[in-house]
Amino acid sequence: MRIPIRPLTRTVALLLCALLPHLAAHAQSYPARAVTLINPYPPGGGADVVARALARELTELWRQPVIVESKPGAGTTIAAAFVARAPADGYTLLLSTSQHAIAPALFRNLTYDIVADLASIVVVSESPMFLVVRPDRGINTLAELIARLRQSSATMNYSSSGIAGLPHLAGAFLNQMTGATATHVPFAGTAPALTALLGGQVDHLFADTSAVPQITSGKVRALAVTSTARLPAFPDLPTVAETLPGFQFTVWTGLDAPTGTPRAVIDRVHEAVQKALAAPAMRKLFAETSRTTSAITPDQFAAFKAAEVQKYQKLIRDAGIKAE
Repeated sequence: MRIPIRPLTRTVALLLCALLPHLAAHAQSYPARAVTLINPYPPGGGADVVARALARELTELWRQPVIVESKPGAGTTIAAAFVARAPADGYTLLLSTSQHAIAPALFRNLTYDIVADLASIVVVSESPMFLVVRPDRGINTLAELIARLRQSSATMNYSSSGIAGLPHLAGAFLNQMTGATATHVPFAGTAPALTALLGGQVDHLFADTSAVPQITSGKVRALAVTSTARLPAFPDLPTVAETLPGFQFTVWTGLDAPTGTPRAVIDRVHEAVQKALAAPAMRKLFAETSRTTSAITPDQFAAFKAAEVQKYQKLIRDAGIKAE
């Protein structure tokens, strides 16, 4: 059967022309009602604090409610699946995180594809992890820790906030890059993992920014940060990459929408978030929690996220890490 290509092409073009004014009007009026921001973690955590602070600023800018709704569970995949199935109109957004890039390597039966089914909008925040030890261990630099690991890693261990979280992956990558065999000891969160370090049950830990008070008080010694550059708040603290080039882990959060959301709406959200992040309250929060942000475009964020998925798939495969 021969398909009349030219008439069909003409028809599609006419339909697109008819839709363009409608899409433009939709973007200009967006948001015309409440927007729901789906948080993949329980209320009260660091991601939730950022989400609610951002929601307050966006509510002020848009004069429409931005409601944060928590849908925790299954390694952040419940929230991602929910948003991937939502109408592609910009009224249901996902607080995407580093863990969403890790999930495809851990769960084989996901009902969504993080790259194909979720449109990247904007990076909200990035924060490093701190490689910390107890001050009485006689380890003052990363080089000294690496030397200790190479000499006696079979009897050493490291804690983390849970299986396949970023602290675990960073510890596994440190093992890989140094040839060490330190044992991983998972805990249910950073707080108990840090308590185990303070109690002498483990030798080192990649801790998130919640460990800053213990670092500044001297209860733990920070050897390095996992960011690409030194932190303004800790200018004398080197990055891990200064000793081990290529070692970089950041805890990032962003906003995604269901694939098919009009690009004009995505650009409108991107612009609004950039304005919100410049508000004094957001800048204060980020300074207090050692967070930074990025002005990369939606396309750049999508490329970054795809690279993160590939990075964690290789690391998890090589380290033999499996979800509990």
